[in-house]
Amino acid sequence: MTIGILAMTSACQEPQFVEPTAERQGITSLTAYFTSGKFTEMEIGKLVVPEGENPDRYVIPIPWFYPEESDDVTTLHMANVRVRAELAENCSIYPPLTLMDLYQEHTYTYTNAQGESKPITITGERVKSKTTNMLGLNLLDPETKEVVLEGFVDNDNKSVYLFTIDDVSGLIAEVTPWYHASVKGADAILDEDELPTGVYLFDTPQDWNQEQIVTVIAHDGKTEGDFKVIKRNPEKISYGFNPETVKELFNIDPVSRLGVPAYITPVNSSLAYVGGYLVVSHGDGSAPMYLDGRNGSKIGEIATGGLTIGAVTSDEGGNMLLCNHLDAAGTFNIYRTKSVTEAPTLFYSYDSEVSLPMGAKIKVCGNIDTEARITVSYEGVAGVTSASQFVEFTVEGGQVVDAKVYDLASAGISWGSYPENSAGLVPSSAQAGDNGWMYASYTINGMQWIKPDLTAGQQIVTDDMDNAWLLNPNCLESKVFNNANYLTLLVCHHFPAWDKQPSLWVYDLADPSSFTGNYQNSSSLVTYNSWLIYFNATNAADNLTQSSGDVVMAPSADGFKVYIYYYDHYAGMIGGYSADCVKK
Repeated sequence: MTIGILAMTSACQEPQFVEPTAERQGITSLTAYFTSGKFTEMEIGKLVVPEGENPDRYVIPIPWFYPEESDDVTTLHMANVRVRAELAENCSIYPPLTLMDLYQEHTYTYTNAQGESKPITITGERVKSKTTNMLGLNLLDPETKEVVLEGFVDNDNKSVYLFTIDDVSGLIAEVTPWYHASVKGADAILDEDELPTGVYLFDTPQDWNQEQIVTVIAHDGKTEGDFKVIKRNPEKISYGFNPETVKELFNIDPVSRLGVPAYITPVNSSLAYVGGYLVVSHGDGSAPMYLDGRNGSKIGEIATGGLTIGAVTSDEGGNMLLCNHLDAAGTFNIYRTKSVTEAPTLFYSYDSEVSLPMGAKIKVCGNIDTEARITVSYEGVAGVTSASQFVEFTVEGGQVVDAKVYDLASAGISWGSYPENSAGLVPSSAQAGDNGWMYASYTINGMQWIKPDLTAGQQIVTDDMDNAWLLNPNCLESKVFNNANYLTLLVCHHFPAWDKQPSLWVYDLADPSSFTGNYQNSSSLVTYNSWLIYFNATNAADNLTQSSGDVVMAPSADGFKVYIYYYDHYAGMIGGYSADCVKK
């Protein structure tokens, strides 16, 4: 199977330099590198000198924000960078380049291959992005503002396709342009604190059956990109998503950007995707918040109808599931909704007789309107007991037809309390009694297939056992998308101050018996990012193990895209990716 790498923009590797040919004269390029912070030794800006040009003054462009999708300005970094030159053979710069303040003009002597010298000046300039890409376009009902259709964005061809045969006249549109860009003629949507969300609204209904033009204005305020919005009939590839279409949507600091609880605050994090929004619950009694699923901007809090929410998740049919949390035996309720603005209604009520907590996590594979399996693990009690049991709710015909407790003690499998000592446990498929379950935990440093007879099957373990103690592979998700059954693993971070990143892995779950090898060499591996950027680089002395997180995978409403979102609370990161199944 082809391996697609998940936007490895965060890979921390030593810079490599390629010597130009001897025929080329002059300075080929000047590259500036970070000298502090999490991006140390990574490139911050680069000036490529066109062949044949030998200027006397070189200005290295430094992006206004880094990463571009963040709000983190480069003002301070530009004052202290390391600059390296790529030179033609036998050329030199004196004195040697080293640390540099690019706000200043620096004079050097350049000598070419013939021994001829001249003074040159090197400086820098912060520049705003000229990118005119689009992150998303949704058609909305003008009365309810609910999403009717999600557009498929093709940035390469500056087009947005509306894959539908339905009438799409009389609808309004919301557009999410590239980071820090804007949309011509549209109004900026503000959040509950009157701050811009990065989303723009055309509030006049239009006939989207006809081709329309939407113009994105880059952050520089000058560069424009016209997108054709075109209705057309869809065609899919036969299986799964195209790994080469995987792209990063956002990766942000949830504390500074979203106002979530501080990193050291104990929470039971969970995620869901519904109606184009990413829902984040902390299981602490607060109302879950919802974010724009395309750029991570906070929109508000979901309607709870007065319920106290433990955990959230979402199925493959556009439903969000919510549950309460039990500290001991009692009534466990599962609720459902299809909108962040509609209060959840009761889906199923279950009397738990096991004297252990439950409801910090809930997972589902399938569509609760038709057929699905829902798993909820019991939780150990710190300093008292571990847990080895979980409840599976079988859904057929849109109704729960069975609720059964399973115990993995006979397989030698157990886990501790949420969040850090917990396990990830998800159904291997949507069909009852089919293929068993997938289990992941810190104890086994990886994932394991639990067979239908509750015996332990094949494993995939970390390929970095020396650093396994730093990481917590206990966040799992299984979903069917375009005939393919996928398993997603988020490996959380126990000790963010140590130099080892969290990671995200996607596997083909068609045959759980093929789950062998390590994370990166398994034949089931589809795509991955082994080096996710995170924003908390400190360890709190009394809270070294609060590695709470979650991962969720969800199809778009039109079925042509799939989204993967992840959240590591203690490492301080929340982000997402998308991929499509469109036949090119």
